[in-house]
Amino acid sequence: MAAVKKSIPEKPSKPASAEIQGSARPAAHGVAQASAAEISNAKDRPAPKKAKTRARRTRQDRGIETRNRLIDAALDSFGRLGFDGASTREIADKADINIALIKYHFGSKEALHVAVAEHIVSQISERVGPVIVKVNSPESFSSREAARRALDRLIETFVDTILGEEKAEQWARFIVREQMQPTPAFEVIYRFIGTAHEVGSRLVATALGKDAADEDVKLRAFAIMGQVLVFRVAQTLVLRRMEWRTISEAERTRIKRVIISHIDAILDAEADAQ
Repeated sequence: MAAVKKSIPEKPSKPASAEIQGSARPAAHGVAQASAAEISNAKDRPAPKKAKTRARRTRQDRGIETRNRLIDAALDSFGRLGFDGASTREIADKADINIALIKYHFGSKEALHVAVAEHIVSQISERVGPVIVKVNSPESFSSREAARRALDRLIETFVDTILGEEKAEQWARFIVREQMQPTPAFEVIYRFIGTAHEVGSRLVATALGKDAADEDVKLRAFAIMGQVLVFRVAQTLVLRRMEWRTISEAERTRIKRVIISHIDAILDAEADAQ
């Protein structure tokens, strides 16, 4: 008789999903550990270059803002009280800044005073400089008529800058004090005003057919440019006598028209006398 083989029941196999889950657990655990390690290491890494650059720029911006606030405060104090009368304590208080920062940013009161002069020249040059460059071109000296047109344009720009800018009164106070009681700051101002006068003298000389080094030419250039300054320096008198409340664009237009007519009269009279 043939032996009957006993069938041994097979061990049930794990579902495929269970195998996937079982094999996935260690890997998932490893990933979690790696992520934690990466996070820990990231804390110890140096800050990215961009972040450092931003921080450096922020510090620089704060430094520039502090410097500008001190210059604005010093411009007002030096203009009203003069170098000797203005104190660094008052300037710092006006700027709402620690007095020690004056030494940090400028080194001394004298250096701050010079920095204010440089600021004034920079502000005026920004507005007048391009016109000076333009009228100082060969075209302006090509004929008497061209020189006159260039001189008119230069004077009109002076009027708009000296009488039209919000800060011009403070600039004028500082500049006038330096004219009356020169300090090292005057040298900074002279470089700009001296250049403007030199260009003006050359234009007057060309318009008259004379040498720019002629003393009479230089005097006429001073007289022409001085007509603008009186409306700034003596503005309180001008407003009272003219019964104006302020010198706005309409008043500046009238002033320019009068000054240009004076320039024409001066140059015409000189030309007739030759």
